[in-house]
Amino acid sequence: MEQVEFLPLGSIIILRGTVKKLSIAQRGVQLPSDDGGAPRYFDYGAILYPEGLVEDQLVYFNHEQILKVIFEGYRDEDDALIVGELNRILQTLDEDGAPDPFASLREE
Repeated sequence: MEQVEFLPLGSIIILRGTVKKLSIAQRGVQLPSDDGGAPRYFDYGAILYPEGLVEDQLVYFNHEQILKVIFEGYRDEDDALIVGELNRILQTLDEDGAPDPFASLREE
């Protein structure tokens, strides 16, 4: 998978085709498939803004689905370390977000 310029946690965004603001609460999320197949990967999990977490409602999406960044959350050295690690892990996934058995055979 390609590297992602992850937004920091707490960033407020609007997705394409929507008008509702979301607050990024998770990055690099893998969820079990509905059909029992390989897990699905999403760049982000977000909660409604300004409501916050309502019951267990989270919105999962990928970076390219973001229409507009309203507010960018806090970045520091710790955030940079996590983003680097997430991108390292992404290189071991196939295009569907499942573990790629051939990732270790590719040249860096």
